[in-house]
Amino acid sequence: MDLEPSQPASTPTSAPSPVLPTSTPGTSSTATATPTAVSLPTDTPLASFTATPTPTVLPTSTPVPYAPGVCLTAEETELARLINEHRHNHGLPDAPLSRSLSYVAQVHVRDLEDHRPHQATDESGQQCNMHSWSDQGNWTPVCYTPDHKNASGMWEKPGELTDYPGRGYENSYSHSLRATAEGAITGWKNSPAHNAVIIEEGIWAGKNWQAMGIGIYGKYAVVWFGEEPDSEGTIPPCP
Repeated sequence: MDLEPSQPASTPTSAPSPVLPTSTPGTSSTATATPTAVSLPTDTPLASFTATPTPTVLPTSTPVPYAPGVCLTAEETELARLINEHRHNHGLPDAPLSRSLSYVAQVHVRDLEDHRPHQATDESGQQCNMHSWSDQGNWTPVCYTPDHKNASGMWEKPGELTDYPGRGYENSYSHSLRATAEGAITGWKNSPAHNAVIIEEGIWAGKNWQAMGIGIYGKYAVVWFGEEPDSEGTIPPCP
């Protein structure tokens, strides 16, 4: 399904999931509530002056660069917390954090941000959506179209990129300015198709998710779920 700004998307296991219309759901994360791009003023030259250099103050700790599969940023950690809180409210246990699925999630949001594979079309002219992968990485490109004909290319990404033993299923979200944990969970909770993935309802009933991966980067956020435990274990918060 196509992803519009501030609209999430989900995919099914063996049967096509409900496809969200190109119009966004009526939530705080929908296009109508999405901030438009801010027009920043052009740079104004400063008056010429001579400045005395001040000593450089070094940070006490060096920020960890965004390296997929190493750790979760504060925003990613918060999204994992919000997802499991929502599951608890529906009588479900935590979906355990997975290093492998988080690697896949973090690689994917980088690909979405840097290469925008969802803005392309396939050979028949169908629009790719945000479950798509570009041809700019060490993976098989996928144009995920509304008819789900290339769904397996997305489902199999965990096994292609890691040693994770099962398929993965993704909810996606984008925002016109910056994706946040709160924006993503709000959008998914208010979209029946995506909410069902998280709380295991409808075609997802009884999945008993044993692994969860989180990625947030730039305008994009994704969560991946899997039915198999991850032998690589969990992934910690970034220091």
